[in-house]
Amino acid sequence: NAEWPLRSGTNNLRMPIFHLQTNVKNVPQNFMSKISKEIATLTHKPESKVMVIVNDGVKMCFGGSDAPAALIQFHSIGMQIHDHANVSEIFANLLKDIGVSYDRHYIQFNAPQPTHVGKLGTTVAELNKPKEDILHF
Repeated sequence: NAEWPLRSGTNNLRMPIFHLQTNVKNVPQNFMSKISKEIATLTHKPESKVMVIVNDGVKMCFGGSDAPAALIQFHSIGMQIHDHANVSEIFANLLKDIGVSYDRHYIQFNAPQPTHVGKLGTTVAELNKPKEDILHF
């Protein structure tokens, strides 16, 4: 597996999100579980932080053909450009499990700022701030 280098100053919560759109019908649940485990390993985060979304059976044409194809959108706070090649290879190999060949997909990478991601009624940036000492009277 590829190592996921940490950017200096990266906060704890990376919120990895894997969103797959494919014209392959009936992608099995175990494929989603496999992706979730792989992303947890890649990002060194507990699987409880990973979100996997699969939209299967989508009307899709790639290169003028409706043969199995896919679009992956991968979002993760702290991801660096040099991570993309390793992650691309891993995702391409995983897509083979559902019949999408190496040359029939695109991957879009997004590394949002912690201030641009909401969770628990606030932002990830706020959640990652050090907790202040509570004064006890």
